[in-house]
Formats: sequence, C-alpha cells, structure tokens
Amino acid sequence: MTVKDSLLLPETLIILFLFVILLIAVFNMRSTRNLSDCKRISHFPRISVLVPARNEEDNIGPCVKSLLAQDYPDFQVIVLNDNSTDRTEEILQTLARSNSKLKVIHGKNLPPDWLGKHWACHQLYREADGNLLVFTDADTVHTPGTLRCTAAALQEEKADMLSIIPRHILGTWSEKLVMPYFALGVFAVVPLPKRLRPRKTYLSSSGKLLAFSRQAYETCGGFEAIRLNVLDDLELPQRVLACGLRYRIFDGTNNVSTRMYHNYKELYEGLTKNMFASYNYNIPLFVATWLWILFVFWQPIIALSALKTPDYPPTLSLGLAAISIIASLLLWAIYYQRFKFPLYMVIFYPLSAVFMAIISVSSMVLTLAGKATWKDRKLPDRKMY
Repeated sequence: MTVKDSLLLPETLIILFLFVILLIAVFNMRSTRNLSDCKRISHFPRISVLVPARNEEDNIGPCVKSLLAQDYPDFQVIVLNDNSTDRTEEILQTLARSNSKLKVIHGKNLPPDWLGKHWACHQLYREADGNLLVFTDADTVHTPGTLRCTAAALQEEKADMLSIIPRHILGTWSEKLVMPYFALGVFAVVPLPKRLRPRKTYLSSSGKLLAFSRQAYETCGGFEAIRLNVLDDLELPQRVLACGLRYRIFDGTNNVSTRMYHNYKELYEGLTKNMFASYNYNIPLFVATWLWILFVFWQPIIALSALKTPDYPPTLSLGLAAISIIASLLLWAIYYQRFKFPLYMVIFYPLSAVFMAIISVSSMVLTLAGKATWKDRKLPDRKMY
C-alpha cells in the first residue's frame, strides 16, 4: 500500500460508519410509532400521574395545568415538592385549591442511600392508587390526549412499560447545539429491535414520560431497586425486560414537549451528571468513543481544507471526504426534520460534536473527582474501570 493509498483508509472507514449509522437511524425512525396515533382503547384503568418537583417555579405551573386538562376519564395528579426553596410550593397550593384531582405532598428528608429524584418518585408511588403509573418531569407540557394515548398504546402493544421521545423546545444557542446531539443517540447507534432486549447498552427511555402497569412496576422493583443509579432511563426498562415483561418506546413529539435547560450552566450541570455514567464508568471505552466521534465529523472537513496543499490529499481522498460530509448532513437533516429541531442548525453539526465532547469529558473529570452534582446534591462515588 502506497502512502497515498493509506490516506484513503480514514475516509473509507468514515463513509462505511456513516452509511451504517444512516441506515440504522432511518430504520429506527420508520419503525417507531407515534404515540398520538394510538387510539384504540378498550377500557380506562385509573391513572396516577406522578411528578417530582424541586425548585421548579418556572415550570411547575404549565406542567400541572396541562396534566389537569387531560381528557382521560379517571386520573389523579400527585406532585411531590422536594424541599424546594423557591415558589414551587406556593404555585402548587394555588392550583390544588381549584382542582380536586391534584394532590400535593411534601418530600421527606433524603436518606443517605438514595438519589434525590429516585427517592421522590418512590414516595410518589406510595401515594398513588392508580392501576397505571405515569411518571413525568416537572419541565414537561402535555397535550390533552396524552393519558388517553398512553393507555391506548399500552393496550395496543400489550406492553407493561412504555416511554417516549419528547419534543425538545430549544431557546439558546447552547441548547440548539447540544440537545439534538444528546437525543440522537436514541436512534443512530443500535437498531430499535435490539433496544427491546434485556441488554443494558441497548436500552433507552425518557423520564419525560415513563408509564407502567402497577404490577410491572412492583415486579421490577421500581425506583427502589435502582436507588443509587443515575441512569434510571436505562436501568428501569432493563429491569422490566429482565423480568420477562414487555417494553416499548414511542415518538412522543406530538404529545409531550420539554425545555430541559434554559442556558449553558443548566445544560452543563444536567448533562455532566450522567454522560460518563452512560458508559458504565469505562474510561477506555469512553475515551475511544469520543475520539472516534470527533474524528468522524472533523477529519473530512480538515481534509477538504487542505485542498490547495501540494500533493495532499489525493483527489480521491477529497472526493471521499466530500461524500462523508454529505452523508453527515443527510443524517442530521433526517433526524432534525423528524423530531422537530431547527433544520438550519444542521450545518453546525461539527460544533455540536465539540460541545458535546467537552461536556462529556467534564462529566468524566467531575465524576472521577467526586464532584458531580444534581439539584444541589452530590452524586455518589462510583467504581471506575
């Protein structure tokens, strides 16, 4: 192999990788049902909607109002105020006085062997009397048909648990650069059918809506079984499938919207808490993955920028680099269009990769230093590999 031939190898590997990722993404998007398409419902089990809230004065009002406006015939909404220091309690009490479907409870002190959100969700479960348990975050807004569609989806799919991909509302540039990249992992890494098997690396869900039959929740152990695991969105469906139960994930962009973060500081804290954990604290795997991602999205651009350099790179290499960039743009464009992200942001995908890599490395550093936090609470130390 000549030197010029060896220069073609990176572009060839990148094109093959992007082609596979593109096929997986298209397959997953086509095979994922939209929650709003689920209409057939034979019976209406009582639903308990469970919302943990800690310092959510900007979000809790719209969230609870959208839940109380559901067109489902038999449901309750229970919100746990987790020792908030802002106006969360005041807003909740005002809403509770005008609607008997809303119940507000106060969180007990956090035990040493629990994560804050998991402890809050466990207390909510204890208060619920529904046959279906629907956990949702305080930063969500739901269309009136969300509960009806959720119950219908569980019945149509004969599922014991379901989750959704919500619509992300993006305001600042940091949100627009990072959040689509964060969410893309659901659809562009592993074919969806494999995500429905009991393998940790294949599973995904979203805390924006987690729905269980009560029996399934109790069988898998619920939040009590994962009390110290920050990856509840991975661990809960894994436990459900390990118990021989049925899990499904839906496109929920027509039913549930969320603006998870409002600035870079919030985004940084929110994502650094679990990015490293999502690799099971495996340092070599983590480093290798992010080096490869940066290489895939930046090497073709660097190759084209060297166009006027004498004898480098070879013409075929430039052609392959151009194909790689087109494939990347196509992958991002398909994904952005399906999940309602701003389409013009597609051209900034290389910057998205850099921002996400910085946050991910920060997550590893903070975790290794024992300084990772969430909602002003220190996360537990973990064993590294």
